[in-house]
This record gives sequence, C-alpha cells and structure tokens, in this order.
Amino acid sequence: MKTDDLIDALARGAGPAERSHWRRNLAITLLAGLIAAAALVAIGLEVRPDIGAARMPIMFKAMFAAAAAAIVLPLTVQLMKPGRPLGWRIGAILLFLGLCALATIVALMGEMPERRWEAWMGGAMPWCVVLIPLLAAPAAVLLTLLMRAFAPTRLTLAGAAIGALSGGVGAMAYAMYCPVDSVAFVTTWYALGIAVSAALGAVLVSRFLRW
Repeated sequence: MKTDDLIDALARGAGPAERSHWRRNLAITLLAGLIAAAALVAIGLEVRPDIGAARMPIMFKAMFAAAAAAIVLPLTVQLMKPGRPLGWRIGAILLFLGLCALATIVALMGEMPERRWEAWMGGAMPWCVVLIPLLAAPAAVLLTLLMRAFAPTRLTLAGAAIGALSGGVGAMAYAMYCPVDSVAFVTTWYALGIAVSAALGAVLVSRFLRW
C-alpha cells in the first residue's frame, strides 16, 4: 500500500470522537500557553499600572494578537498531518501582513509630522520584538509536543507555523505590559515580533518535530 493510500485510510477511519478529541487538546494547549505567558508577564515584567484606565487600548492590542493567531491557526492545523494541501491558508497570512502594512501607513498619515516617529517607534526601542518570542516559548513547547503525535512531514513550515501561532499567544499576554498604544506601533512591531517567533520556530522547533 502506498503512503498516500495509508493516510487516506487512516483519515477515513477517524470518527467524530477522535476529531473532537484533538480539537479539545489543541484548545487546552493554547489556553495553557496563554496562562503561562500571562504568568511570565505578571512575574517578570509586571502588568502596567494603569491597566484599568487603559483597558480599551490593551484590549485592542490583545485582539490584534488574537487575530494574528487565528489567521495562523488553520495553517498550523493543516500541517499537523502529512499530505494536506495548504491552499488559501498561506494567502490569508500574506493578506493579513498586507493589511498590517496598510494600517501602519494610514495611522502614521493621521499623525502630526513631528509625532510620527514616536507613534511608530513608541519613543524607544520596540522591546516587543524580543519579549513576544520569549513569551511565546511556553506555547511553542506545548504545541510542539502536541504536533509530534501527528507526525508532520513539512517540518520547517510546521515549525514556523507553531512559532507564529505561539507568537500570537505571547503577544496577547504582552499587551498587559506594553506601555505603547499607537496603532502604527502595534501593527508594525507586534507583527514583527510574531514574525520573529515564526523564524525561530522554523529553525528550532522543526528540529524537535522529526520522527
């Protein structure tokens, strides 16, 4: 029997209970990664002191990060098992990145010229590029353990997808600490922090997916 035939046979044999089982495990994994990242923020970075007054900007940043994770999730799920077409899933990610670039440009055009640099850079080095990948680590470890059970074959791409999905989870937690609320900052540097997480996943996580 050819490998593709075996995969098809196994897929046909998977019942609704098994499909719901792995979906539940994935949801639990992502929730655990988010809780771990939030704990790291609370312990290592501390939640911003004005979190009550700034709940709307914090919610916007967390929703942006959640949207990024949601965009990457279908690709990650598709890469869990071998031989599945990726189709529109990569295109959706590219579209999201294009919308981030467009939102950045529009937001900066709406700022006074003397304010644009500060609105874009946040007044200092955008540490989210470093901290988001660090906060993504717990989710990346858990997702790697989960995906190993499904024997993925496109390891570099699967590692990048795990990294990006984990980066979105880490960015959700980072929003509780981040003191910069400008749209241009979030759509640029949060997206870049998630992209760095994806690059690290492609290099590091892929090594642990070999079977």
